Amino acid sequence: MQTRQLAPIVLVLAGAAIAAGACLQALNFPFLSDDETYLVSNSRLAELQPAGLWKLFVEPYNAYSEFLPLRELSYWLDLALFGLTPAAFRIHGILLYLLCLPLVYGATLHAWRYFRPADAAGAPSAAAAVTALFAVHPAHVEAVVWISGRKDVLSGMFSLLALWLAMTARRERGLSRPHAAAAIVALLAAMLSKASAVAVAPVIALIWFVYWREVTAAERRRSLLLWPLAVLVLPAFLAASFAAAISTKIPIHFGTETITRTLAILGWLARVAVTPEGRHFIYPVLEDPWLPVMAAAGVAALAAAGWGAVAVLRRRSLEGFALAVFALLCLPSLQLVPYAVPSLVSDRFVFLALWPVILLIVVLAWRLKPLPRAALLLAVALPWSIQTIERPRDWRSGDALIEPDVRAHPGHYGPASWKVIGLINGGLFREAEDAASRVTDAEFRDIMTGLARAGHAASAGSPQEAMASLWNMGQLLKIMPAQAGWNLPMFHTWVSFHYTLAMQWKNLSARFPDDAPVRYNTGLWLLNTHRSGEAAIHLRAAVDSQHLPEAARGAAYRNLGLALLNSGQTAEAETRLHAALEQAPPDLRAHCLLSGLYKKIGRLEDAAQAAANCPKEGK
Repeated sequence: MQTRQLAPIVLVLAGAAIAAGACLQALNFPFLSDDETYLVSNSRLAELQPAGLWKLFVEPYNAYSEFLPLRELSYWLDLALFGLTPAAFRIHGILLYLLCLPLVYGATLHAWRYFRPADAAGAPSAAAAVTALFAVHPAHVEAVVWISGRKDVLSGMFSLLALWLAMTARRERGLSRPHAAAAIVALLAAMLSKASAVAVAPVIALIWFVYWREVTAAERRRSLLLWPLAVLVLPAFLAASFAAAISTKIPIHFGTETITRTLAILGWLARVAVTPEGRHFIYPVLEDPWLPVMAAAGVAALAAAGWGAVAVLRRRSLEGFALAVFALLCLPSLQLVPYAVPSLVSDRFVFLALWPVILLIVVLAWRLKPLPRAALLLAVALPWSIQTIERPRDWRSGDALIEPDVRAHPGHYGPASWKVIGLINGGLFREAEDAASRVTDAEFRDIMTGLARAGHAASAGSPQEAMASLWNMGQLLKIMPAQAGWNLPMFHTWVSFHYTLAMQWKNLSARFPDDAPVRYNTGLWLLNTHRSGEAAIHLRAAVDSQHLPEAARGAAYRNLGLALLNSGQTAEAETRLHAALEQAPPDLRAHCLLSGLYKKIGRLEDAAQAAANCPKEGK
């Protein structure tokens, strides 16, 4: 008897040891990709004092304007205690992941006992099998090893806590109010770690509605339905407030492409969840030759989820529960409300959705006798464990991370853009041009090649050639490919080229700080791309230089005034706009800007006079 009781614990500990040991390989690997933005260059978060931590809950504290207060709080704690030490951040992530495992066990244990009361004695063993498989699943490596994946692990932990509390809230005559309230609080905490945790709300509502239906008719009170309603309304309200704060404009496209996209994403998520194939950072969902098959798999997953929901409501069906919950937890990743991502599918997206998938696998395995059951689960666990042990090594550098995708999808713009931009940022311009030349899409190939050549020209001491190439790239980027309207990774890549181009301009300016035309053109590009604060720095340096051509001074002063005006620096803006009118030749369009400036500060008479002098084409 004692051995039977210890076996589940040993199984869970074995899975935890494999997962933790695998992730510890990446302990001292450097910060990668978004880590630089979230942490290395985020001085605002690093300088936040303990007394000001409340500010994390009222405004974003990262360059992407993502409102993730609990994620930022966990980052701040690591920064305060250990500084910019990658190992400390990764240990924190591993510990959070290990905390997920007892919650997986608890949630599975309660689900098994409720849906399969006849096999309640087997619940501990089944829950241990689910937890061990959850621990060694290779899709979790990305969220745990990549420091930027902290939001997925933290949100997953709170979501699992919410699910466990929701299941333990069941009572003969309804729900335990403390448990139900705690479940809602845990869910809100999950959303403050990552907003996509809102998908847990309908799962909890489904569980509580099923509980309510099983209360005898004589004791069933409609007021108990307020709990499922609350768990739907409160997270939805929080999600709506997050959505209202998003400033990035994403193209909305209506057509068969968007339906195919959603179905293919669901099919891919199911594929990532169940197959032992090698993991990737970028999945070419829309360009994959198996797109129709993946869309068909998405249709099958939806149909299975529909059957599952009906089965759960009609009778206690653990299989139906698992199928319905998988689809619900995948909802935020299906691009129903489009958002720009480098890949429509990422391993991190199934962090929580793996639980119902693994639960379904174990339920099906439990139909077998003990020996074949153990053999089947071992056959599933072994390739997953091998992948989990191998995958963390890819996070030793940006090149090592993306190289498997470059090899797996040669010519695809997605992995190639990551590789090319990384090489450009590293000053390896010849290598970047060579990598760009292999891209099959002509539009993307031309952009990447041009960026690499501009960087090479700058490094070779040819600022004029570099400026010409960068301006040419700017013209090419003005027209986005039509497919980017529904191909959001393509949209994301195109936008990333804009950021890279701006960085190239700033690098050129840093390389030639005393070259007035370079500073002027850099400021002009930054102004045209709505980076007015940065533009003002370069334009100010240009007009203060004695080497800026006389013919360009009027326009330079006017553009500086515009940058300052956009930045809210009205006093200096007025001075610089007047200076534009004093040049030879003057830039009369400065009158138009002065008119707007005077209206803004209430000098209506001056505004009218300036408007009278504004050229008609400048209005």
